[in-house]
Amino acid sequence: MRDPFTVLGVADDADDAEIRRRYLALVRDFPPDRAPERFQELRAAYEALSDERRRLATKLLHTNSAALSRLILDALRAGSTDGPRARATRQTVAALLAEGIALAPRDQGPPRVEDERQRGR
Repeated sequence: MRDPFTVLGVADDADDAEIRRRYLALVRDFPPDRAPERFQELRAAYEALSDERRRLATKLLHTNSAALSRLILDALRAGSTDGPRARATRQTVAALLAEGIALAPRDQGPPRVEDERQRGR
């Protein structure tokens, strides 16, 4: 599946209302009876972005897909018959996963008690 943000044409920081508004506008342009494949793509993208938790999961998995793709390519190159067989090391796997996690958006939870105390000062 293509990037859901690209499919719906919204920014990656779009809120629920904006995503829903854009989805409904696109469904009017591409209804299931006239463009069933495009509608399926729009529906899958909307389901991936329909609430904040799903958006976060989509961003995290999409971010890691680049790192995982590089890992797969490295493993395929290492497994080729042209040279000695090798495996990706734990260090390589950990570095690629850490890179994906670092690029993922940080959880914006409620303010901590320490933060509220500093604001009151």
